[in-house]
Amino acid sequence: MESTKPIVVLENVTKIFNKKNWAIKKINLKITKGEAVAIIGPNSSGKTVLGRLIASLIKPTSGIVEYNFTKGDAYTSIGFQFEHTNWPEGFKVREIVNLYVKIFAIHDEAWLEKLSNLFDINSRFDRTLNSCGSSWLKLFSLYLALVHKPELVILDEVSNSIGLDMKQKVVEFLKWYKKEYKATFIIISPDEMLFEICDQVIVLQNGLIASEDEISKLPQPVSYKAYITEIMRALETETVTLKPDPIFQPILKNYLVAFESFNEEYQKFMAIKNLQTAVETSNSLTMLKNYWFHTEILHQALLKVASTALDKKNIDEVRYEIKALLKTLNKATKLVKKEPTDFKYRKAELKFIDKIITFNKYIKADLYPIFKSSKLLIDGNEVTAELSNKEQAKLKTMKKKYIQEEIKLMKLEERHLKKQARHNQS
Repeated sequence: MESTKPIVVLENVTKIFNKKNWAIKKINLKITKGEAVAIIGPNSSGKTVLGRLIASLIKPTSGIVEYNFTKGDAYTSIGFQFEHTNWPEGFKVREIVNLYVKIFAIHDEAWLEKLSNLFDINSRFDRTLNSCGSSWLKLFSLYLALVHKPELVILDEVSNSIGLDMKQKVVEFLKWYKKEYKATFIIISPDEMLFEICDQVIVLQNGLIASEDEISKLPQPVSYKAYITEIMRALETETVTLKPDPIFQPILKNYLVAFESFNEEYQKFMAIKNLQTAVETSNSLTMLKNYWFHTEILHQALLKVASTALDKKNIDEVRYEIKALLKTLNKATKLVKKEPTDFKYRKAELKFIDKIITFNKYIKADLYPIFKSSKLLIDGNEVTAELSNKEQAKLKTMKKKYIQEEIKLMKLEERHLKKQARHNQS
């Protein structure tokens, strides 16, 4: 890459439909100028919704989509090729082409001629769109996405139903366009030929980024079919690790630091000779082992909250596991004290409990209050969180950026309406 500057940055982007359907869940992503990114994943994983969010065709429920275009705005700098396009009855190809040329004030005749030859526009110039085949209409949608020389091109399953000869021409043209104009591509569900253009692969699963791979760092040569097969198998077996939300990372990090110290003591305790066998017959030892088990369950619950959505159901799960953890140590302590003084492992149990008091205090005094009131991100709406000052400052910064982005979009829409009004008057 000649430049590492991101052309699009997504921060904590969420999209919820009908106030309950999470299509995209807290995605954080940077797309570098001049690279081509493939977005793949199972059906209903959020691929098209993510593409439309990046294309500024729909607004996020929460979070920020930030652009760094040289032309200045999303309207003139993004080209989006729709997977399905329904054209109004009676519209001719010529009318749509002229409309785009007028809206984007295109004066480069050589460029228009180049595109017309590639996509065979002239032979259909006076035909109605409804009389054209679906395969060519997909090509026409790609033509319209490129006609104004956008910096960012988003393709939604463009290769479906296009003949092999034409597909080869399109792929070669897109390679040339990427190199010639340092264009950035987002390609949703590419086939093997379009995959050749790509520099990075983003895998979506249930609206989450399941993985990101730089193609140059994969074992070479890369087999697209083998890669897809491996990824889908990993998703099915849930072996992909989701990336935590950056706002939640400090909470998760603090837990892992505290857990590491606790787990070190636990492993030493369990390594005592013949103790593992004694667990089967001792209630106190069993309860102490259950305590460790609940720390593992709590860890998974925290990861789920961090990687999916801070909604009420997930927060309730964390709160439940914290309470279970605290109750388990209380029960274990009582059982240990009831053990006969000559019980072989009683002294080791008391010593272990004394060692892990710091961890238990952290759970009770630091972690539990964060979730006690549920004042976190619920249903996609930002609510004051009981986080550290640093974390609250980050939330405030994000809100400020979001407001700035909203203002930019409003100004853009206003300019577009004025432009349309001038065209109507002329």
